[in-house]
Parts: sequence; structure tokens; C-alpha cells
Amino acid sequence: MKKKTKVVIIILSISVIMLTIGSFFFYQQKQQEKKKMEQEQALLKEIKSHYNNYVEVVKDTKLYEQEKKKYKEIGKVTKGEQLTLIPEKITKDTKYFKIEGLNYYIKYKDLKKIDSIEEKDHRYKNYLPFNENVLTKEKVNLYQNDKVAYTLNKSLDLPIIRKEDIGSYVEYNDELYLIKNEDIEKIYPKENNNSQAATSIATTAYHFIYLNGDDSCNESICHSENQIKEHFNYLKENNYFTLTTKEMEWFIDSKVRLPEKSILITIDDGSRAENFIPLLEEYKINATLFLITGWYEKEKFASNYLEIASHSNDLHIPGKCPGGQGGPIKCLEKETLLADLKTSREKLDGTEAFCFPFYEFNNYAIEILKEVGFKTAYIGGMKKVTPGINKYTIPRISLNRNTTLNEYANYIK
Repeated sequence: MKKKTKVVIIILSISVIMLTIGSFFFYQQKQQEKKKMEQEQALLKEIKSHYNNYVEVVKDTKLYEQEKKKYKEIGKVTKGEQLTLIPEKITKDTKYFKIEGLNYYIKYKDLKKIDSIEEKDHRYKNYLPFNENVLTKEKVNLYQNDKVAYTLNKSLDLPIIRKEDIGSYVEYNDELYLIKNEDIEKIYPKENNNSQAATSIATTAYHFIYLNGDDSCNESICHSENQIKEHFNYLKENNYFTLTTKEMEWFIDSKVRLPEKSILITIDDGSRAENFIPLLEEYKINATLFLITGWYEKEKFASNYLEIASHSNDLHIPGKCPGGQGGPIKCLEKETLLADLKTSREKLDGTEAFCFPFYEFNNYAIEILKEVGFKTAYIGGMKKVTPGINKYTIPRISLNRNTTLNEYANYIK
């Protein structure tokens, strides 16, 4: 009996030990499964923390193409580039996100979420592509703001949007990038657009705008609010593209093809020029104010639709030099003129466009402008601008209070 009891005790003890060991291992297994699940959830959370419709590249990193479920390096993208991602289901196994518009992938760890993409400059979409394409070498750099944005180990074949001496601008991923000549294999003819490009463009000149109810100016260069609205309404209804001075410079140099209905609108001096701003913004029309910087503060004219260029700092004074109205820029000492023009450029953040006071100039004045750093200068002339003309004597069509809508339409067509 004692022997049986002893056996039973031994069996029970073993069972307890086995049960204890089993429970321990079961507990360990559950803990491991729990830990694995927590790790997977943490990983999924980490991956999702990098995913968004809009993202920014946090360091210079690689781009990949997917081939047979494998990822092959195709190039590089630079820190700071902003991208749009294709919507996708994120899992713990997701290692790469797909970039919208490129069909390339990027490692999720190299991205951070952003609320929105910075507004892109899409003015170039108004230009007509050249009927020429760029075919690049097998490795190509795409530049923006003098920095490499993308490096691709793949040849590109794209229409030319703008030409420069150092290379060609093309559209890539909904933005404009420069491909330098060193990365171009060849440029060849390609029918990209059959729209009629401008062969000549009007540059119009306004002076003072007087709002409705203000009849205090009877000079010919005073414009009523209704007259300006009539002109702007005509431009809007006829789908005119309103230029900047830089775009006019490119047109003269044949670096862009602009729509047939293009125009550069300019305003002189600065007096009452702030009255133009609500109309420019209402009609979404661009204009350039040639400002006398010593007389008016540029901050008074802040608007996304108003470029501010130079009309000198304090050279809009008659009777200083022989001939015409005696504009000082024709004969004052070189150092005096350099000081004035440099001051004006500095106040206007380095503008490269100038308008001669009283539209008066000579070779002496032009050489001084070049030395200061101006690339273009505007005068009168009552004729349109054509490619290849002297960029320091760009003609403008002066408008006055009696310019009818029919006359205006004939001037600019």
C-alpha cells in the first residue's frame, strides 16, 4: 500500500512539474507572440508615420524601379524635394513608397509628412513647347535653382520648354528643370505643338490711374478707372497672357515660344500706382511697375500680380542734360549715375529691368546700365517688340486718357 502511495505521489509530482513546465513554456510562447505583435504594430505605426499624400525628402537618397518584385536603383533625389505619393495600403512589409507621376519608389525612412506641396511656379505651362526634343545621356542631372534636384541613371526624351546657353529646360514631374549641355546626347526635331507662336509682342505704358469719382487730373497721361477696366476686360475676354520683364527678355533672345496673344503691361513712376493693384488682382493680370525708388516705397505696391522694376532712384528730373526734357542719365558724372542706379537695384532686390526717365537715352547711359547689371531697358517708340532687337531700347506703346478700346485692340493685336 505504501509503495502504491509512493508511486502515486511520484506520478502526481511529475505531472505537477510537467504542468508547471508546460505552463511556463506556454506563457513564454504567448509573451513572445505578444512581443512580436507589439513589434509589428510598432513597425506598422513607424511606417505609417512617414506616409502621407505629400512628403518631403529628409536626406539625399536613392530612387528605385520595381522589376519582378525587386527594387533596382534608378537614380537619386536631393534633400528638400517635395513629392506626392500614390495612395496605397501600408503593411508591416512595406519598405518603399511609390511616387506619383514618376513611377519610381523611395524608402519610407527617407521621407517626412508635410501638409501640402509648396505652390509650384507653373507660368511655363503658358509657353508653347519648342518643336524640338532633348535626348539625354544614360546618366542625367536635373537642376533647379542652380542645384541638382534629381540624378537619373536613365535617358530622358522630353520637349524643350525654354532654351539657355548652358542647356535646355524641360518639364519633369510637373515642374521645370534644367538639363545642362554636358548631359545632352542630342537635340532633334519633334512636332510638339502646332499653335501659332508670337512673332511680335506689344508692351504698353500707363501712368496715373484715377478712381471713379476723382476728376482732379486732366493730363493726357491720367487714366480713368473705367478705361483701365475696359482694357483689362478686353485682355481677359481674349485670353491674353500677361508677361514679366524676364519673359520679354527671353522672347527677344528666342529662348521661349510665347502664345500669339501675349502682352507686357507697364506702369511708370509710382504715383497712384497702388490703385492698379485691386484691378490686377480682380482680373488676374500681371503688370510691371517702373518705380522711382527715391520717391516711393516699394512696400506700398506689394502684390503677386505686380512686378517692380527700376525707373531710377532719383533721376526723373528734367533740365539736367541737353536735348529733350534733359534727363540726367544722359550726361551726369558716371559715379553719380552708378550710385543712383545701384541704390535703385538694391532697393528692388536686384531687378534687371529698367525704364529710362522721359524715355531718353544715349550710348553713354546704356553702357552705365550694363555696368550696374541691368539686362533690359525700356523706352517709347509706339511699336511692338520683335525677337533680336536691342534689349536696351525696348519699345513701348504709350497709352493716354483718350486711347479708345478700338485703338487699344489695334495696338496690341
